[in-house]
Amino acid sequence: MVTTNQESVVEGNGNPVLPPANSTSEDSRDSGNRALTKVAIGALIGAALGGIAGALSNRQTVDRINSSIGSVGNTVKKTTAEIDKTVKGVGDAVQSVAAGVNHTSKEISEAVRRTAEGISGTVKKTVHTVQDTADDVNDAVKDTVHVVKTAAGGISVPSEQTALSEPETLYKLVPLSPDELGA
Repeated sequence: MVTTNQESVVEGNGNPVLPPANSTSEDSRDSGNRALTKVAIGALIGAALGGIAGALSNRQTVDRINSSIGSVGNTVKKTTAEIDKTVKGVGDAVQSVAAGVNHTSKEISEAVRRTAEGISGTVKKTVHTVQDTADDVNDAVKDTVHVVKTAAGGISVPSEQTALSEPETLYKLVPLSPDELGA
């Protein structure tokens, strides 16, 4: 029994549009193939559901399925508990490391601050020592100049040169070796 299954399409004005009359044999084959495909899919689905229903009607099969599902559930629970424990352990380790870094950072900052203060104090002391030494040297030079001026003030220089009566002789002392002394 072959029937033509013509689908109608409605235009925007509400008038139906029918496919051409000469395409009925091709449409029937396409419709037949579609119908066969639908029947095959329906049979497969029915067989699968029937197999599941048959398996579920056996109490031992149901107990095994429930046992398997329970085992999977227990495994998932244990796994999630272990994952949670591991994540908490990692979190605690990260927190511990962060606290250690923070503590070390504070210690380093304090050491740098103390070193900077020490350097600053040393530089200030050195500057004061150099300044005090310069002041002392300056005072000593002033005193020396004053002493020299005072001493020079007591020396009288004759204004006239005196004539020498005889030419003077200059002698040079030369050291002698012990061999030269005995010769």
